[in-house]
Amino acid sequence: MGLAPLLALALLCAAVPGAADPLKPDSLKPVSLKPWTSDQIPPLALDRLDGPPVDLATLRGQPVVVHFFATWCAPCIEEMASLDAFAASAGAPVVLAVNVGEVEARLRTFFRTRPVAFPILLDRDRATMKAWKVEGLPASFVLDRELRPALKTEEPLDWTSPAVTNALAALSPQAASPVQPMRDKGETPR
Repeated sequence: MGLAPLLALALLCAAVPGAADPLKPDSLKPVSLKPWTSDQIPPLALDRLDGPPVDLATLRGQPVVVHFFATWCAPCIEEMASLDAFAASAGAPVVLAVNVGEVEARLRTFFRTRPVAFPILLDRDRATMKAWKVEGLPASFVLDRELRPALKTEEPLDWTSPAVTNALAALSPQAASPVQPMRDKGETPR
């Protein structure tokens, strides 16, 4: 689509209440987080793409989003910008993005051009994905401050939508996460 038709469509959508946003990916239609109950959370201790390993158990005291994705998954890629904006917002839960089974070189290339404000964890053998019973990508799980199951979705989500913000408001910490983001003053992962 050329620039002129896209601008015309954007103006039309802006003028018509309830019209679809032509620049928002179709896969990020309004989806809500659903309640999630589980008897036990599987352990999650994985190497990080750009730093020391991360162990979920060390994050007790703050809500955590565990997000499973792959760079070959188109809906995952469309969701990544929304998840990044969410993670960078004040008071957001800690976000741990778990990459499923891809080689580090591919991830480094991908995130060099699309840096994010959360750590990328490496599930090289897909054991963590299996332990968390992830059936498709993307999939996200929200844990409360005591690392108990709270919410989940197995669809791409607009993390900046009011529905998501409201669902997570009760879980939001007041302090920043001790996990350092991938993006520090324009640096890219090595």
